[in-house]
Amino acid sequence: MRCLGEIESQPAITHEQFFDGFFQKRPVIMPGKISHWPALRQWGPDFFKANYGDLPVWLSRYDPASELTYLEQHLEYVSRKTTMAGYVDALSGSHGFFSIRESIGLLQSHPELMEYLDQFRPYGCSGEPPASQYMALWFSPGQDTTGMHIDVAEGLLFHLYGHKRVMLFAPDQTRLVYEDDIRKLYSDGLEDRIDPEDLDMWRNFVRWSKVNPFEPDFERFPLLREASYFEAFIAPGDVLYIPLGWWHAVRSLDTTISISKSIFKDEFLRQ
Repeated sequence: MRCLGEIESQPAITHEQFFDGFFQKRPVIMPGKISHWPALRQWGPDFFKANYGDLPVWLSRYDPASELTYLEQHLEYVSRKTTMAGYVDALSGSHGFFSIRESIGLLQSHPELMEYLDQFRPYGCSGEPPASQYMALWFSPGQDTTGMHIDVAEGLLFHLYGHKRVMLFAPDQTRLVYEDDIRKLYSDGLEDRIDPEDLDMWRNFVRWSKVNPFEPDFERFPLLREASYFEAFIAPGDVLYIPLGWWHAVRSLDTTISISKSIFKDEFLRQ
């Protein structure tokens, strides 16, 4: 594989510059735009343990060293229920590849958390009821990995705590990254053991790769040698835009907290 460099950083980007030069075209990192958010100063493992320690949380598992693909591990649906305090206490030990992955309901069920995010200003959401928005919390231990995939929507990743490495492959690399067979999501019996909303999202809003670009297996996936990628190293206060159609995989370099969210175009970087 060949690295084409790091994703461009644009601290002074405006609404017009974003939609003219990046939207639906290429990724960009926007540092400093959310430096006023209280979450950057207050959120961390201790905050969630102290304020939400009794909250039940579901952990899901992805083992990047497994012979099973990212999609196949989703279909195994290995999960674990604990409390937020129990999860935080386990962060310093062996987590067994479990983490809080894409917790969609947490912000909606605890709207007071939105105040720590200044209601996502200057990226906006005031004209849209919180219950109808896609907003997901990611809270992961060091070395936790999200497998390579495409989200079939324009997306923003707001990074609040710790550090992440993101590998991104442009749409023209699809033939080299071994897209998985979505027909696996229609196998008999899945509806009996997987939440219907999750299954619907996986079928209609995600595309899946078989490869792990962080530890590529060129014997199993020889075409991957020809692939080119960009990478991003994101820190607290960074906002990463990932366009529709871009493959990406994410690794936490230490304990991390991020929020992924859909784009609210009208208020995006408006003054």
